[in-house]
Parts: sequence; C-alpha cells; structure tokens
Amino acid sequence: MECNINGFNDLETREANFLQLQELIDAKRKMLLDKQKNFTVLTKQNHFLRDMKDDYSRYYKHIAQQKEDQMAALNLLKEYVHDLTTSGSLTRNNIKDAEMEQENLLREVKTIKASLDSLVNKTRKLESDL
Repeated sequence: MECNINGFNDLETREANFLQLQELIDAKRKMLLDKQKNFTVLTKQNHFLRDMKDDYSRYYKHIAQQKEDQMAALNLLKEYVHDLTTSGSLTRNNIKDAEMEQENLLREVKTIKASLDSLVNKTRKLESDL
C-alpha cells in the first residue's frame, strides 16, 4: 500500500507540475499576443508619423518656395526703383517717394527673410527631435 501512496504522491506532484507548466505556457502565450498587438499599434503609429512628416516636408518646401519668390519679386522692385532714381528721369518728389518705397521694400525683404530663417530653424529642430 505504501507504493500506491508514493505513486499517488508522484502522480499528484507531476500533475501539479503539469498544471504549473500549462499556466506558464498560457501566460507566455498571452504575453506574446499582447506584444503582437502592441507591435501592430506601434507600426501603425510609425506609419502615421512618417506620413505626417512627409506632409510637413511638402508643406515646408511650398512655404519656403513662396517666401523665396516673394523675396525675388521684392528685390526686382527694389532694383527697378533704384534704376529710376539713378536714371535722373524723376523729379525730386518722385525720387523721395521712390527712396521711401525702396526702404519699405527692404524692410519687407528683411521680414520675409526672417520668417524664412525661422521656418528653416524650426524644421531643423523638428527633424533633429525625430
């Protein structure tokens, strides 16, 4: 009878070990499924962020091009006003008006350039943060 009791105890121990292993396997399976779900979410987020970055990059290039076009147009106007003032075909009042307009254009060019520089710096900082 003692053999049966020891045999029963061995069986009971093996069954307890088996149940522990089964619980461990179930816990690992759940952990792997959770990790897979998290990985799927992170992959979607990364794709979304990449798309956002690409959109921002296109927007930045468009804004930068507009600012550069504005600066080119204002520089062209500035040169035109300068040519008018130096050609001698303007009266004194016209020359003063042209000089004031030239100063206004220079201020506008500086404002646009500062805006463009700020845009470039913000973009560089954003890209370095990513």
